[in-house]
Amino acid sequence: MTRFASFTLILALCFLPTAATAQGLNGDLFQGLQGFDGLGGGGDSDPGLNVTASYVVDPSRTHGQVSVTATVGNGWCLYSTTQPKGGPLPTELKIADAPAITAVGTFTPDHKPKIVPPDEIITVPQEKFYNTVTWTAPFLLPADINPETLNLKVLLKGQSCHDRGTCFPVRGEAVAKFAGMKEVPLDKSLVAEEPEKPQTATTPTDYKIQGKPGDFKSASGHVVISGSFTPTKVAPGDQVTVNLTVKPSGAYHVYAYSPTDATIGYKSTQIALAEATGWLAMQPTTDNPIHEKELTPGFDPIRYHEGDTTWKFKVQVPIDAKPGKYPLVGYLGFQTCTDSTCDRPEGVMFEGIVEVGPGAAFTESAPLAFSKATYSKAAERAKITHAPVQEAAEDQANTPPAGGNAPPAPGDQAAAPLAVPAEGHSFEWKVLNQPESSSLGWILMLSFVGGAILNLMPCVLPVVGLKILSFVNQAGKHRGQVFMLNLVYSAGVISVFLFLAVLSTSLGTIMGLFVKSEPGAADGLAWGQWSGNVWYILGMIVLVYTMGLSMLGVWELSMPSFLGSGSVAQAANKSGYGSAFFKGIVTTLLSTPCSGPFLGPIFGYTLSESAYITFLVFGFIGLGMSSPYLIIGINPRLIAFLPKPGNWMVAFKQAMGFVMMLTVVYLLYTMEDKWVVPTLTLLVGLAAGCWMLGQVHTLEHQSSKLATTIGAFAVSIFVGLFAFNYLVEGGAETIAWDKYTPTRFADLEADVRARQSAGETVMVDFTADWCPTCKLNYYRAINTDKVAAYVEANGISPVLVDWTTNDSNDPVQQFINKLGFNSIPLLAIFPGGRPGEVYVLSDLLDETTVIDSLNTAQGTAQAVPKQTALNK
Repeated sequence: MTRFASFTLILALCFLPTAATAQGLNGDLFQGLQGFDGLGGGGDSDPGLNVTASYVVDPSRTHGQVSVTATVGNGWCLYSTTQPKGGPLPTELKIADAPAITAVGTFTPDHKPKIVPPDEIITVPQEKFYNTVTWTAPFLLPADINPETLNLKVLLKGQSCHDRGTCFPVRGEAVAKFAGMKEVPLDKSLVAEEPEKPQTATTPTDYKIQGKPGDFKSASGHVVISGSFTPTKVAPGDQVTVNLTVKPSGAYHVYAYSPTDATIGYKSTQIALAEATGWLAMQPTTDNPIHEKELTPGFDPIRYHEGDTTWKFKVQVPIDAKPGKYPLVGYLGFQTCTDSTCDRPEGVMFEGIVEVGPGAAFTESAPLAFSKATYSKAAERAKITHAPVQEAAEDQANTPPAGGNAPPAPGDQAAAPLAVPAEGHSFEWKVLNQPESSSLGWILMLSFVGGAILNLMPCVLPVVGLKILSFVNQAGKHRGQVFMLNLVYSAGVISVFLFLAVLSTSLGTIMGLFVKSEPGAADGLAWGQWSGNVWYILGMIVLVYTMGLSMLGVWELSMPSFLGSGSVAQAANKSGYGSAFFKGIVTTLLSTPCSGPFLGPIFGYTLSESAYITFLVFGFIGLGMSSPYLIIGINPRLIAFLPKPGNWMVAFKQAMGFVMMLTVVYLLYTMEDKWVVPTLTLLVGLAAGCWMLGQVHTLEHQSSKLATTIGAFAVSIFVGLFAFNYLVEGGAETIAWDKYTPTRFADLEADVRARQSAGETVMVDFTADWCPTCKLNYYRAINTDKVAAYVEANGISPVLVDWTTNDSNDPVQQFINKLGFNSIPLLAIFPGGRPGEVYVLSDLLDETTVIDSLNTAQGTAQAVPKQTALNK
């Protein structure tokens, strides 16, 4: 942050044009945001949420009722627990884990909410509670519990909005106080129905085993399953012991057993007998200890085993079973994960034949046969054969996606579970906050203005001195010559942009001749991306540094022979057109890392347009950048205010030399850390070489001049080779980012899709060392305390993509292209539970815009089904 602060003031000049862009696009900066009653401040800055709770217990001591009262300030409201999706966030109420509570019913308000009809912005009704609302919910108690010491902690989460438009995410909690004994109607929905009694088959039957005895390797290849049963022959009324062993490979682990599929965020191990076996099975146990890791505060931690895990359980043979052979068939459902990735939940069917006969049981064991099944089949049978468990109040009717995986623990810097698309298939994304379409004329005007603003960017300002000196030299010349020099300078500027247009329209075809394109590869070249190449940056540093030394008088920069002989000033006097053209090219090259506030949506616009429109857009950008010089060329009197040439020019030139050195500092800032020390060492060699060249004119003999010139180049080259061969190294944030570097780029899109499918809202910040606007957004609007608090409070997954790369067929570029853009900065917010949908923010951002967009994404997010197991 410290080294970036020096550029913040300069970039601030671009804030006003950003607002103008929004107006010009006929779009609101907040267009498409849902979950708000308006924008602007409310009468108060804080909803003042206060939560209290109490409970009563029925005299039977088997059940009771908890009451939660929430109060907000005047003009503020909370939303109902049944608030429809697509609008504000509903209020969520739950009781934290309490051993004394075996089941909790639905929270019901004491009065009806105020219903606000849908409108053009919020397309669903809003259910608002003003001032005070009390929710009540029934609960069940186990036997022998002291009703006065239940220690019930109530958690509230939701959104509060003011009538004037201000909205905040809110959280509250309260410890419920005992309010005495009181008759409470029993909520029959909480009373577990009698579980379906397993069939007690007492007649032998013919059964053909489908699987193969021995080890079974899962479809993922990360686990091997084996098992056996003892004894193989039993007397009526005896028991059969079944052993099931799961052997994960490498860093994979398997989740702990749960009576039913009732865990949040991951799939617990399920074991149940099949319909073919009508006997009673006991609960499985294992000697392998359970490890726990908390994913989200207020929710149950994930529970898993490390290493090989063997579950044992007994199967009861009916006392009236007739002699004969009986099938022992069941299902095992499981999921294996590492700390960073998860396999899909899987299932196997195990089979064996048990012989029932008179007399004592045999002691020999036999291996189980295994065949492929599904996790859902094991979970379905577990619901039938085991006691019912409580499901979370927010449980949805939909089933989770087949690839649902455990989200990574906060701060683990781990990758989300990988969801790989089918071969030949590419993910598609629907941008929810699409801007209104703009006419070509408007786009060209924005291109022109954006090009003009490039003259104010930090990459261009350091060379203003060169141009001012040129204008001063022109002040006393013929008006026609002044215009022609400016026209040639402008031609140099525009030529670079036309060259970029050629690359943008043809690079994909050219590269296709040499590099095999990947699915979804983009044809365009991302604006400024080539500035992420370390050798390009190094070349610019060498150019700017040596020019700066020349301006400081260390040496005289000579122009190429085709531009004339002598110093730069002499070349400008004798062959001014060539010098002007060269200056136009250099100025434009220095501007490429700075897209400017207008250019992001403009380049995104060219992605879907024909080649001639791309050339028009790039040409107008160049025309905009050169417009000040064309205007001065038409009316040279605009530079009449400059003083006449004199000694002051030497001092001014030297002062501009120091500005060039500041540019070198900026370019060093854009490099990866490992290249900084070698580059600084190279600069020392360049300084020595330039100093030697500066001494050439003091020597008398031609041989001495030649030897000194050769020595100057030799010193610079030797120092550079030494630095980059021996000095290159392998090179506290508010938000706990999951950082993506080039080694993970290929998985980025699939990871985001998987997290969305698992119900997570994902915030992806695309940045690069060569993007100063990205850095400004990062420190000013994204990586702030308020955004971090919102991200943590709402369980949003923050992802930081460092796009400081220049690889061909770059998957990050392909991903950005699919979102309708070809440049950064770019902040993409993917609402949970809505795979394929995204909100996109680009160019200069502020903290309020980021938080509002996150709030909107959370408001439209869809929760995946969640359950909570009673027996742990």
